[in-house]
Amino acid sequence: MEAPEEKSKFEQLYLEYRDLMFYVANGILHNQQDAEDVVHESFLKIIKIIGKIESPKSPKTKNLIVIVTEKTAIDLYRRHKKRFLEPLDEERFSVFSPSELEITERKMSIAFAIAALPAKYWEVLLLRYDNGFSEEEAAQIMSMSLENVHKTIQRAKKRLKQILEEREE
Repeated sequence: MEAPEEKSKFEQLYLEYRDLMFYVANGILHNQQDAEDVVHESFLKIIKIIGKIESPKSPKTKNLIVIVTEKTAIDLYRRHKKRFLEPLDEERFSVFSPSELEITERKMSIAFAIAALPAKYWEVLLLRYDNGFSEEEAAQIMSMSLENVHKTIQRAKKRLKQILEEREE
């Protein structure tokens, strides 16, 4: 970026959208460091197309920013998924017993499967099982009825089971 107007536009984009981009990336990856990397990578992509952005504070620009961030986060997720699904070299992890390795691999598989669920599903599952809220409390937090939370948990578990079975095949 050599033109002062492009630099100014980039500054406006950065100040306006960095928090939104982090929120979007962290929502996909559930890892703050990875989300920060995605925001950085996304801004590098945006620099390449900054001349095509007409107004930094328009809904069209906001949509573009979110799409670039989502796609970048999904790409990083897929890269991580490939890396963790490769067979582990047990010699590199000799401090772990084979059973500990199996448990770690299973936990990673479950974490990636949860990340693949629709947001509504993983949000309710995390509230219920990771944060320890009751279904009633989750309903209150999510502004949902108790019946809806219960059904959402059932559907999320069913979908999670399907994802894990597909990955084992």
